[in-house]
Amino acid sequence: MDYRRAISEKYQTSDFCVGKTYESLHWWDERPKPTDQELIEYYELHKDEWSVEFRRYERDVLLKNCDHCALPDFPNREPWLIYRQQLRDLPANWTIDTPYPTPPE
Repeated sequence: MDYRRAISEKYQTSDFCVGKTYESLHWWDERPKPTDQELIEYYELHKDEWSVEFRRYERDVLLKNCDHCALPDFPNREPWLIYRQQLRDLPANWTIDTPYPTPPE
């Protein structure tokens, strides 16, 4: 359970500090402090969406890290172009457990 993410998303302008447990939540906002159950329910409702967002971010980093491999004069360029296309195709057929393609050697 990621309390920080749940609170930051649900109460975007709140003033709080939290560790890994509900008991560590210090709430300084004018609104009433949310209950542990409210935060857990909100997290459970959105966790898959947040996982996909994070995986998309990771995918974008992988693409950026191999941008230079797509240059016309890069040696052994064709396998890298295929790999990059596989990365770009991921959002269309993703599940949370879909592995990333393996980069060429």
